[in-house]
Amino acid sequence: MELWIFAMLCFSSATVSVQQSIVSQLQYSSGDTFNVTCDASKFIGLKTANYFVSMSMWRQVSSQAAFINMASYEPLAQSNTTNNIPLQWQINFSGGEGFSNRNTMKIVVTVVNYQCTDAGLYKCQAVLPSPVTTYETTPVNLTAKVGITQNNISMAPHNQADGTDENSSVNSVGEEISMTCTFTGPANLQAVWKRNDEDYPYPNDITNSNPSSSVVSGCNIYTYSSELKFTLEESDSGNTYICVVTEGNNERSRKMFTIDVLSTDTSTKISQDTAYRC
Repeated sequence: MELWIFAMLCFSSATVSVQQSIVSQLQYSSGDTFNVTCDASKFIGLKTANYFVSMSMWRQVSSQAAFINMASYEPLAQSNTTNNIPLQWQINFSGGEGFSNRNTMKIVVTVVNYQCTDAGLYKCQAVLPSPVTTYETTPVNLTAKVGITQNNISMAPHNQADGTDENSSVNSVGEEISMTCTFTGPANLQAVWKRNDEDYPYPNDITNSNPSSSVVSGCNIYTYSSELKFTLEESDSGNTYICVVTEGNNERSRKMFTIDVLSTDTSTKISQDTAYRC
């Protein structure tokens, strides 16, 4: 009797079997939509896939101490269950309805609006009935990448003329102005300042602050700030200043700001006209 129990325990132990990837890539951006697929026919090295009676998908995210069963499928029993699935996600169970085609079983989970909180380990399991043996895929580690959000360039002093774009200003010769570029995103982003689409020629006018980090919905999000500060000359009139957000050698985002500079004579005349009206 004891020998029989020991033998059953041995046959019931889980066995890891390498499977083709259950996802097409290992990193997705926040907001992405993609599929996670458990496919009985892709358990490599198993000649017994046609005898599977059930299949399931499991995951373990950072907030969980262990793997949790997300979806289970037992076609002959006409049974499928889901657990802890976000409402917007979609699940499709298919195949394996007959005794000779169990290797066609599939569970396809369509991840909608992927979030950093969804990052973690994902795996598939399949069960043989006699002796009861569980095969599982090597867990894949899905990671999340946050998007980049860049704010409009803020300028001080900002004198927006009537009927003009908010990303423009009319200032006077000799004014010291500052333009600030702020954005959020993943680590290792940089701000590159340009003047009329050419690199800004005076790097000493630029101050880049150290990025600060925070955790939002499970994502590490960094906040960046870069300031361009200089004294206006008449030759600056009509220039467009551009803050380009780069990641490595790739441009990811940009914002622009245009300045019109009033000459000294024009500034004096405007001041006099204002005084006369008063």
